[in-house]
Amino acid sequence: MRGGDEVQYTARVATSRIMSVNITLGTRFPAYATSLGRVMLAGLLPEVSLPERLIPLTPRSVTDPRELLTVLERVRTDGYALVDGELEEGLRSIAVPVHDRDGRVTAAVNVAMHSSRRSVEQCVEEILPELRATVHRIESELRVAGMFRRVAGV
Repeated sequence: MRGGDEVQYTARVATSRIMSVNITLGTRFPAYATSLGRVMLAGLLPEVSLPERLIPLTPRSVTDPRELLTVLERVRTDGYALVDGELEEGLRSIAVPVHDRDGRVTAAVNVAMHSSRRSVEQCVEEILPELRATVHRIESELRVAGMFRRVAGV
């Protein structure tokens, strides 16, 4: 995150679908409207700094800072974020944080899809376990490299 208000894509795997999202490396999005950003912001609680003005990107965007703080608390408790149509109508994404050796959230991994591909429930039941397993493998590899250690409960 840059300045606590944006997330930047540093790696991406695209799928071969007729309709796809055009996100390239270096793409930046407002953190408050993305699943990646929300897990990163939740990792900054309680010291998180939110922009004074949250711009609605779609009618579903959470723009009230107090409501967003409540959402971030839930993300922190649940260990994942799911955003449904807040960045772009029809775009649903789910993300899991990646922790460093001190337990700080330093990155996130997500899956994004058109909302017609899976329901919110299917994302939680089918994709979330795979995301958590992937993050576990990432953190394990980073621990082997001496950069990270496992965070209890993750």
